[in-house]
Amino acid sequence: MLKILLPTDFSDNAQKAIDYAIYLLERESCTFYLLYAYDLMLSAPVTKLDAEDRLELLQQKLEAVNNSQHTFECILLTDTVLSAIKKTVTDKDIDYLFMGTKGSSALREIFMGSVTVGVIKQIDTCPIIAIPEEYDYDIPDDIIFANDFKHPIKTLELTPLIKISLLWDSTINVVLVDAKKELDETQKLNKELLRNSLKDIRHRLVKVKKKDSVSTTLNHLEKEYKNIGMVSLLNTKHGFFEKLVREPIIRKIAFKTKVPLLVLPQID
Repeated sequence: MLKILLPTDFSDNAQKAIDYAIYLLERESCTFYLLYAYDLMLSAPVTKLDAEDRLELLQQKLEAVNNSQHTFECILLTDTVLSAIKKTVTDKDIDYLFMGTKGSSALREIFMGSVTVGVIKQIDTCPIIAIPEEYDYDIPDDIIFANDFKHPIKTLELTPLIKISLLWDSTINVVLVDAKKELDETQKLNKELLRNSLKDIRHRLVKVKKKDSVSTTLNHLEKEYKNIGMVSLLNTKHGFFEKLVREPIIRKIAFKTKVPLLVLPQID
């Protein structure tokens, strides 16, 4: 049974992530943990007692409309959002973490939103799926796995991605994003390791030229692949996600995720 973490602040954005997680995993047996972090250091929009009531109400609503393979549990922690998520990921041995994003609606929430970015940067033990606020979810017929073959990817690192692709018989499009014309010897070796890991999975290899930034390249790919239902990245040191959050602000706000982003943790 999969263990899924669903942080919520009772916003529409958080509900979108919850609904998407339930939809994506409708064929799997899952325990969904509904987490609310009550931060005493901030002006909370609801009281702790109200939060307990709203969590229980949310649980009841989800149980009333979902299948028997899904169970729901409430968790309320007096802590910061990031700390509460880190604690729950460890304590419950979470398999996937789903979070809503706010796109590029404000400079203070560049790319995905300050909380989501912080979670991805600091939680490196489980896959994170970030769902855009305006995403009208559908089956992920095509999944893009953007890569530069500079990291020797382990099969275990790909397991969360493979799991999702098998659920919906999705095609994994391994997209090489590189400005170089030819792969060096290390990249060639890593490419073969990746192909071997995906040998029993529906996939294809695609090479694209890097645009002026990583974000604009991903934006271009989302437009090019009409059936794309997810973009996936491996969160390696000096990898794509790190480049995304380091790019100049004016470039980052030009890229608003259109589909869910799956960030895979690197396994040492």
